[in-house]
Amino acid sequence: LMFFLLIPLPNQAAEENEPFAFVPDLALATDLVIRGMSYTNDQATLYGGFDIEHESGLFVYLWGANVNFLEGQTVKPEERANLTIGLYGGYRGDFSKDLTYEVNVARFIFPGADKDLNYDMTEFTATSTYSIQNTDFDFTYNFSPEFFYKSGKAHNLEFTATHTLANDLSLGGHIGWQGVSDNETVGFDDYVHYGLSVSYPLGDFTIGLDYSNTDLDNADALNSDDRIYFTLSY
Repeated sequence: LMFFLLIPLPNQAAEENEPFAFVPDLALATDLVIRGMSYTNDQATLYGGFDIEHESGLFVYLWGANVNFLEGQTVKPEERANLTIGLYGGYRGDFSKDLTYEVNVARFIFPGADKDLNYDMTEFTATSTYSIQNTDFDFTYNFSPEFFYKSGKAHNLEFTATHTLANDLSLGGHIGWQGVSDNETVGFDDYVHYGLSVSYPLGDFTIGLDYSNTDLDNADALNSDDRIYFTLSY
């Protein structure tokens, strides 16, 4: 199977004269795809959370989503994962007006899932963003000391570019590499994941269309083959 996870966090500063900002977000999508893998078995998902950020740059973020893993008949229905919750804490800052960064640590849990499945995990993330002429270039590094299924250390490197046109239409693309110490335990080899995206704002909402794929030899069995999915977010 899989894991995990860079969830785009709201990047809204605190209101003037207010030390804290509270930013909710919510999304409905035809699939939950993370690093090229579907976490809902090609089914729809509802996910979201809220971000509390201090004017200093410190923040906490709570996120949740429904999931549907490829657990097969080896796991009883009442012991399967149906929900994941992520709790983030971190800091956002800037090196200059064009170059910003974020560091965070996140803990992901799966309430109701059998603990012997070893789904729960912790991940550290560092992201830098360079913005120029309506284009954002993001480089992200994720590290887990004990990855999904207790498969050892894991690293994810990812580069994303997004350009916003004059009509507010955004075009993006990304490429990344996911490596895990114990490939046999996690169920997949180290792999490359990549994709394209287009999105457009409609008031407080954003509609998006994404394409995702990986270079895994067993992509079909892992729900990591090429796929297109829609997202409506608030």
